[in-house]
Amino acid sequence: MEQMSRRRFLDEVVAVTRDRQATTHLYVMLREGGGIGVQWEQPGLDHLREFRVVDPDGPVCPHCLIIEAVLRLTPVLPLDMLRTGRARVQYERILRAGMLPAPAFARQSTSRAVTWLGDCHGATGNPHTAADCAEHAAIGPAVVTDPLDVDPVAALPRALLEMTDIADVRDRLRLAHDWRDTAAEVARRSRWAATTWGFLRSSAVLGVPAAGVPGLVYALDPDLPADDRPLAEAYATAMRSLSGRDDLVYADRVCLVPDPVPGSTRMPSFAGAVEVAAGQPVRTLRLPSSRRPLSRLGRGILLLFEARHVMLIRHVQREPDWESEAALHLFEFGMLEELGGPAYTSAVAAHLDALRREGALLARPQQVLDRRERRALAGIFGDIDDEELHLWGSVAYRNAIMVMLGSQAAFAEHLRRQAS
Repeated sequence: MEQMSRRRFLDEVVAVTRDRQATTHLYVMLREGGGIGVQWEQPGLDHLREFRVVDPDGPVCPHCLIIEAVLRLTPVLPLDMLRTGRARVQYERILRAGMLPAPAFARQSTSRAVTWLGDCHGATGNPHTAADCAEHAAIGPAVVTDPLDVDPVAALPRALLEMTDIADVRDRLRLAHDWRDTAAEVARRSRWAATTWGFLRSSAVLGVPAAGVPGLVYALDPDLPADDRPLAEAYATAMRSLSGRDDLVYADRVCLVPDPVPGSTRMPSFAGAVEVAAGQPVRTLRLPSSRRPLSRLGRGILLLFEARHVMLIRHVQREPDWESEAALHLFEFGMLEELGGPAYTSAVAAHLDALRREGALLARPQQVLDRRERRALAGIFGDIDDEELHLWGSVAYRNAIMVMLGSQAAFAEHLRRQAS
């Protein structure tokens, strides 16, 4: 590990990036203990260097330093204002999840007029060090506890017991664990999923909906003190605190809201709600109990997709962000390519060939794959029915559209036009 000053580190990262013109991917990775790894990837060759930065007056906050390095790289890659502005937010979101942040950048085009793509990955480990500045030391726990570590036999809050009973909470907790386990199984096989799994693992608590009151949930958060208020009092307090405000921001934590009653819904979904105990808007992930459940792999991918979605949403009132929507689909494509290998990429290639022959969007994309290709695609997920096979075929079709358009920005524009 190379030891150097803050200024020399920043100059070195910029100089190497300028020198390695063929770089297609760049990662700036926080290591446990405060070291920083920088990896430049180009076809057939990876270049990794490990740094420890110490100034004459002592260690440097590694979080501030990585964020500063990204800003210094902005004109070099280049990065547009949108991605530059998001860099710190994305970094601190991963830090808040108790993971090691790693800003990641990918080249879209050889033209310097086209911005690089930007994201922030996360790796397992303690991100905090003795050198952290006061601001970054306060972000996220050094050791993440399990927010679903709830004892349903213990005394439940009074308002929650007015909404339901212990048996119902036990059933919902079992379902929440089962759904979350499917995401963990995906994350063990896909590096694309690691960051989102870290968010889900550290930020998702059990949410119990209020019967007959749409959009109201009670979050069973093991880290909060007992609340002995009756439901009517908690509800009235929450409504007063939210009344007349147009600057509402969702709580940091999200609620997993399982439905123990089997139904026809098969896919998880996002919905905004009000958390009655805190009196604050909350993002919820609704988890169905289907009479015909999807494959475990399919459920895990879809839950991670929706979890990634809620990671991008902070404000209750917001304009559509088609760049973020495009990045969300790219995240799903990346997981499927890793997990499905040639069976998935062949399905994408078949749709891409059909798009190029047609010269326009396909009228019947569901008819593109032949029997062999459908069987291969289904084999990724195991024994699935035709409805689930159609779902993953439609994802491969969207992936082919993105490949044909050539960039995330063009795909974002496509999504905007499709929605209008």
